[in-house]
Amino acid sequence: MQGFREIGLSVLAHAVLLGAFAVSFRMTGMSDQASPGTEQAVQAVAVSEAEVEETIEALEAQEAEERRQEEEALEALEAERQREAERLAAEREAIEAAKEERRQAEAEAERQREAAERARREAEAEAEAEAEAQQKREAEEQARREAEAERQRQAEEQAQREAEAERQRQAEEQAQREAEAEAQARREAEEQARREAEAERQRQAEEQAQREAEAEAQARREAEERRQAEAQRQARGTFDAAIRQKVEGVWRRPAGIPDGLSALVAVRLGPGGIVLSVDVARSSGNAAFDRSAVTAVRRADPLPMPDDPALAQPYREGVEMVFAPDA
Repeated sequence: MQGFREIGLSVLAHAVLLGAFAVSFRMTGMSDQASPGTEQAVQAVAVSEAEVEETIEALEAQEAEERRQEEEALEALEAERQREAERLAAEREAIEAAKEERRQAEAEAERQREAAERARREAEAEAEAEAEAQQKREAEEQARREAEAERQRQAEEQAQREAEAERQRQAEEQAQREAEAEAQARREAEEQARREAEAERQRQAEEQAQREAEAEAQARREAEERRQAEAQRQARGTFDAAIRQKVEGVWRRPAGIPDGLSALVAVRLGPGGIVLSVDVARSSGNAAFDRSAVTAVRRADPLPMPDDPALAQPYREGVEMVFAPDA
């Protein structure tokens, strides 16, 4: 729009010069009475100036309309960014909820394991108590038999020998049973310890396998992220080069500027590569060169822009590019 206004002002200036020339001509060539031809020239100048004013007003109205459209585009872009932020927030909440559910499941599994361990210890304690009660009952029974045998021994020597032999046999059997019971208890304890050790080894192996799988998955994710970042960097470089090529292709060198100048321009693009804004982020030190850089960007509108939303996002948010057409 600045170019249209400059054109309008140029036309107005020429019209004013033409009017001045016509007035000067009338003053030098007229006599005491003004000629009809001169009066018509003055009217023609007045009409041209009115047309110029109308042209300028139309250009200014068009510029205002374009500013309004640009503001609407900016508002739509802001709404899109807001929706994207809300979507990301919802995803983060879902991830946090999943983490919380997993933590609760792990805590419940730990509680169940502890309950099973308590039940096992209680069962072992009950078994030990039952064994002790059985031994006590057997000891009492043994004492009773011994007392009965003693009474029988006093009553009859032969009966005592037979009773003694019977007691000896029973004692040996009892000792054998107790030895067998003790050996069985040791075997069961060893088997239980073996099962527990095997379960512990299995758990440790599963945990190690899980850690290794998670480490491998993390390594794959990091490799994929690096690959995608490199691909995006290369793609970004391709589009940056295409943008510079198009902008430099429409650049018009201002008269009188030295060679080798460069400026950093900040460009923000809309859908389809429409130039939403362009500003000088770092001046070249030459105002005419800076203006020519901004003008070249606007002339190159629309600029090349990726179709991939992830690649296009930096251009929507604004990128800085070095403008050095002599490099």
